[in-house]
Amino acid sequence: MSLSRSSRAVLVAVALVFTASAWAGAASMTDAQLVATRQAKMKEDGAILKGAKTLTGADAVAAATKILANFTAFPGLFRPSSITPDSRATTKIWENWADFTARLAEEKANAQAMLAAAKSGDKAGYLAAVDALKQPCSNCHLAYARIL
Repeated sequence: MSLSRSSRAVLVAVALVFTASAWAGAASMTDAQLVATRQAKMKEDGAILKGAKTLTGADAVAAATKILANFTAFPGLFRPSSITPDSRATTKIWENWADFTARLAEEKANAQAMLAAAKSGDKAGYLAAVDALKQPCSNCHLAYARIL
């Protein structure tokens, strides 16, 4: 099925609104639900980024949209001390909240650049944004996640 440009735009907008409203419910999630949700979103981002360089057109836009939605949601998924035995998060996150959220904001900006490049068909910009997303993820995990 091939969608028109306007249909794709509407679907992306609906997805963003749905994602935003879904994260509004994060406040009522249990710690276990927060951990499971943030882990699933991070794994989703990792899977998308592994194949992102091969994407073009609407597929690249969809990938960038999903990553942007996830980075927009992440701060709300880290309620203070929401750590469970399954969590890799450490208390350093909340001890250094300003640094942690600044890292998330940087990644959100990288995802916005990825989306803008994908929408405009700027392949070089898109590839640069994909690369820009990868290293900060690893650095944040080194700073704030338990090594298993």
